[in-house]
Amino acid sequence: MKNIKDNNSELPAQIPAAKKRRIPKWVLVLTVCFLAIATAGVGRHLYLARKERRLVWNAHIYLEQGRTMELQAALNRALELNPNNVEAFRISAQALLKNNNAKALPWLRRAVELAPESIEDQIALAEAALRFGQAQEAAKIVRQIETKAQGRADFRFLAGRIAQDAGQVAEAESNYAEAVRLDPDKKEYHLNLAFIQLNSKDAAVRDKARSEITQLSQETKFRASALRALVVDAVRNMQTHRAITLAAELDNTPDRLFSDRLMYLEVLHLMRAPEFETLLTKTQEQAAQTPDEVLPMLYWMNNNNMALLAKDWALGLPKETTATVGVRIEIARSFLTFGDWRKLRFFLADEKWGELDYIRFAFLARCQREMEKRETNFKAAWAEAVTAAATNGDSLLKLAGMATQWDWSEEAADVLWRAVSKSDRSSEALNALCRLYYSKRDTAGLFRAYTLLIDRNPNDLAALNNFVIFSLLLGKDMPHALNVAREVHEKDLANPVFASTYAFALFRTENKTEALKVMQALKPSDLSDPSIAAYYSAILEANRRTKEAQQYRELARDAKLLPEEEAILNLAPIPVPAPPAPAIGAPAQPTP
Repeated sequence: MKNIKDNNSELPAQIPAAKKRRIPKWVLVLTVCFLAIATAGVGRHLYLARKERRLVWNAHIYLEQGRTMELQAALNRALELNPNNVEAFRISAQALLKNNNAKALPWLRRAVELAPESIEDQIALAEAALRFGQAQEAAKIVRQIETKAQGRADFRFLAGRIAQDAGQVAEAESNYAEAVRLDPDKKEYHLNLAFIQLNSKDAAVRDKARSEITQLSQETKFRASALRALVVDAVRNMQTHRAITLAAELDNTPDRLFSDRLMYLEVLHLMRAPEFETLLTKTQEQAAQTPDEVLPMLYWMNNNNMALLAKDWALGLPKETTATVGVRIEIARSFLTFGDWRKLRFFLADEKWGELDYIRFAFLARCQREMEKRETNFKAAWAEAVTAAATNGDSLLKLAGMATQWDWSEEAADVLWRAVSKSDRSSEALNALCRLYYSKRDTAGLFRAYTLLIDRNPNDLAALNNFVIFSLLLGKDMPHALNVAREVHEKDLANPVFASTYAFALFRTENKTEALKVMQALKPSDLSDPSIAAYYSAILEANRRTKEAQQYRELARDAKLLPEEEAILNLAPIPVPAPPAPAIGAPAQPTP
């Protein structure tokens, strides 16, 4: 029988595995290299980031410990690794602020650029700007962050300091009070609020402030600043014994400044205390051994009617002690104060004061004007002073201040107008012009200054109001003045000054009945204000209410009035200038 073959016998004994696809070695090598490089790159990035954080952390420690060299090295290395490390900029600024160095400002500005949403950085910059005399920059920052930062105690405290610096006492007090409410544990806030309230018209508020300052004066941190305020308060209230006791206590505090010693001297001088002469001699001896104290010593003596004594003391010091420009200026001031013009000119002849040479030229101009009848030499010296100051806004303002102090109104105004048109201190110069023209009762000058002021600040209602007043007093474009007065009044109906200006505009444009209605809408207390009473008396007289007009005319005599306003009180008509007649044969030209 034939064997039947098993089907399986036809299969191979072993099924070979599928052929594996081989990866070329060069691909494997490249992959491994790529992974190694990528891993190394990530690792290095992490390493550098970790090193950067460690450097910044160390910088914080070095700052606290006062290790300046290590601090600088750490910050430099951190910024090499990352030029945009905002924390490194912050620490750098803190280190500079610790040494009262104004170079902190650019570091703080850079921190704000890198972290524009950080309120803390902007507050820090504003605080530093205020500290180093950049009040405008500080105020600008506060306006920018006001909406977001209103609920922060540190912001309200800063806003209070800025307002106080600008002489806005009520606003400063409001901000300090809110800072205290938001953070009642911060004693610094309480102290500044008490400083403001020490000048309150309310005796109870003053007493409370005085008590709080006295209490804080027992704490080391606030002792010196509290005692300074209490000394001033005692002098103001003519409390002789208390003022001397407090000033002596301040003089004996471990952290007292040389200015505190000068305050003590001033108290003794004001009170004519017998120990004044002894302490003055002792202070002069101390200052002579400390070059940095010579300038404030001289400045204080010049300002306290001791110019002759100051000059003799300074000229008896070693030359190297009196070589600085600041000291030379104070010696010149001493000569100027007691009017020794020839010696002053001789003293100034060979001096060189660098960027302050405009002061030397101004002193020389004063010598020329005092010594000679002709103005030629004076004008030449003054022109040199103006030229030397012309490139710097601060210099122009200081030069104008000197001219104002010497009652050189024409020269002061000229310098201020230069500062308005050519310097970075234009706003301050314009405000100074307004003060100058007010002091000289120069209505035309005020009109010119306020015309420019409202051109730059068209939404400033107070400036617009004043512009209207001067326009009406001078009879310039009164229909336009009336429209502006109406707009200003309508934007703040509760403001009695704006209402009285609007009424005066109606009066000057022959609408005396409506003018009276506007004035009668004011409160009696507002009408009794001397400056408002002047206008009300004129409007009453125009409406034939002579008896009432006389009553308000008497109230108005206490007001500081411009010549044209005095004409109102005397019932003399204010002249309305007629437009000039055109020249024969020439077309009339519109007034620009």
